[in-house]
Amino acid sequence: MPSLLVRFHDSTLENLSWFVSQSNNPGQTVDWQSGSEQDLAELATKHTTVVLVIAQQDVYLTSYEIPDKASRQVLSSIEYQIEDHLAQDVEIQHFALGDHSHNPVAIAVVEKGIMQSCVKLIQKYGLAVSHIVPEAFLCPWSGKTGEVNLIESHEAVILRYDEFQGIKCCPHLSGEMLNLINAEQEIKVVNYYLQDIESYESVKIEGYAGASIQLTSEHLDQAFTGCINLLQGEFQITSVWSKLLRLWKWVLGLFLVFIAASGYNSAIALQQLETRLSEIKTVQYELLKNHLPSNINQSDDLKKELINLLKQSQSGEEEVNFLELLRKFTLAKTTFPSVIVSKIGYQNKRLSIDISSSQLSDIESLLEAIEATGQVTKLENLNIKPDIISGQFVLIGITE
Repeated sequence: MPSLLVRFHDSTLENLSWFVSQSNNPGQTVDWQSGSEQDLAELATKHTTVVLVIAQQDVYLTSYEIPDKASRQVLSSIEYQIEDHLAQDVEIQHFALGDHSHNPVAIAVVEKGIMQSCVKLIQKYGLAVSHIVPEAFLCPWSGKTGEVNLIESHEAVILRYDEFQGIKCCPHLSGEMLNLINAEQEIKVVNYYLQDIESYESVKIEGYAGASIQLTSEHLDQAFTGCINLLQGEFQITSVWSKLLRLWKWVLGLFLVFIAASGYNSAIALQQLETRLSEIKTVQYELLKNHLPSNINQSDDLKKELINLLKQSQSGEEEVNFLELLRKFTLAKTTFPSVIVSKIGYQNKRLSIDISSSQLSDIESLLEAIEATGQVTKLENLNIKPDIISGQFVLIGITE
């Protein structure tokens, strides 16, 4: 669950609501706060993990049955497979896919202009955004047959009637929408997930059995499971290696400014930078050497060799995810040499790292350093003995 949810009211992205979840309080009542774009500057300084929510009226949710043959080719041109479903030119639309292993595959369509506006906001306010999702996924989904779930949305309601199907409408039209849904699938109960439980009578739809439920952050956790992340294709997270390169360009720039101001010799500053880069590469090699072929040494292009190894068993998306998690851990680990890494494992977009140290405070400080990057991290299997403390860090990757 993100620490900050930003929910836009329309395609202008000017008006919004926001909610801050407390990780130690799964029963926390969802209390949306109204705001505007100007609030993002202050919110960005307080929260390291952010999810942006696009108004449902700006997102088209559908699905497509993938043929048994040539599924990869079909996925690569999915926009043309559903072109007849759309009212606008596919060239100005952004297409995001759900889990490729499911058939039919779920699809979310949004205008590229809206995604570009999101990117501008992310850059302008320095938002640490992990997901951009359609608003329908704020509505919980239990998967039970015959259930329709409802949440309130800025002067409207959202009806979710399938894992990847939801519709937003005015409250006075909700009855007609339920009738249309009921014509396709029998509705046994309508669950009303409400911020203010007292508003149940005012939003209740006559003719259908209903149940009022207080909307909590735990419901949002469940709702986000398996949702479609719009950060795909041209809007996917930038290569982690490009990020690392930009980071060191920034560091080099600071060194040059410092040299110009103080009169230090530029060659000394460059040598310091090269030493630091060499230290990071050394740490990376020590972490990776047990997972690389024996003929690979520290002087080789570790990124290239690791990617070649990952290609044998993982998709390109999994490669980026693994490298991103490993990069964050490596950068944090350089400050804590007393923490020993004994084993690294990666499965189901989770990086597991067995560690040990003689000081519990070093393990806790390393955990805080990793979390400070915005990375969701758990400390599991903690074992405290008089002479050694051991445990396992689990870094959770991005799921779609």
